[in-house]
Amino acid sequence: MSNNNKVKVDSPEYNKKTKKKFIIIMIVCFAIGGFGGYFGAAATDLFKGELADIGKLLAAKLPYFQAYVMPWVIFTFTLVCFVLGEMWIKKAKKQIASWDGEDDEHIEVADAYLNKVATSSNVLMISIQVLFGLTTYQLLSAFETTDNFHMPLVSIVIYFAGMFISLSQQNRTVKIAKEYEPEKKGSVYDMKFQEVWYESCDEAERQLIGDASYETFRFMNSVFSTFETITVIVGMFIPIGFLCAFFIGVLWLIMTCYYTHVCTKLGKKK
Repeated sequence: MSNNNKVKVDSPEYNKKTKKKFIIIMIVCFAIGGFGGYFGAAATDLFKGELADIGKLLAAKLPYFQAYVMPWVIFTFTLVCFVLGEMWIKKAKKQIASWDGEDDEHIEVADAYLNKVATSSNVLMISIQVLFGLTTYQLLSAFETTDNFHMPLVSIVIYFAGMFISLSQQNRTVKIAKEYEPEKKGSVYDMKFQEVWYESCDEAERQLIGDASYETFRFMNSVFSTFETITVIVGMFIPIGFLCAFFIGVLWLIMTCYYTHVCTKLGKKK
């Protein structure tokens, strides 16, 4: 289509076209949801016994998985992130050591390695907290039995080791970054590190952070919407309870409300 045939944004044709497209999408979604709900309910009644058996099997195996398998999953994940982080830190240091102080492309390679370390350490910190949370359901009951007594200790040791590794790699990443960007300020052990670091960024970096934040907000809207739908559908077939969908909805609501609050707050400062 040529530029002359494109519909101008906010024109009557544009509003009419977008409204028509929105109505069609909503009708299709309602139709899919209606048929899916009807046949889902029918399937649930048809396989009610089998689905109940699956739920009981999962409930029976979950304590064993939490007590004996999950700690080693945390250990393996921590080890992988540690090895990758150390490898990228080594490469970043080597890249900086050979920098002549002028070649921007050369230092961008080091910056890319440090970004990988930051991502890996953040993923490690969040993941081990989630995985450790899954094991805590069995910690108290495991302490009460002598044959399971060692597993809670293993889980706790691995958890704190992973947290230490994550913080250590983040701290070293910041120190290395300051070698070629001495204007950067902050310490990862400071509770206001992100605020201090942001204040030391230039306008281009702040713009990049703002753009990334907005894109993340849009992406997470889609993620929350998708997972909310998935949990509702899965709940029709397997008795997973209502808390999954409830907490996803609460987190979605908090993110949206806080984003709106911050936009309003920042708008008043201008």
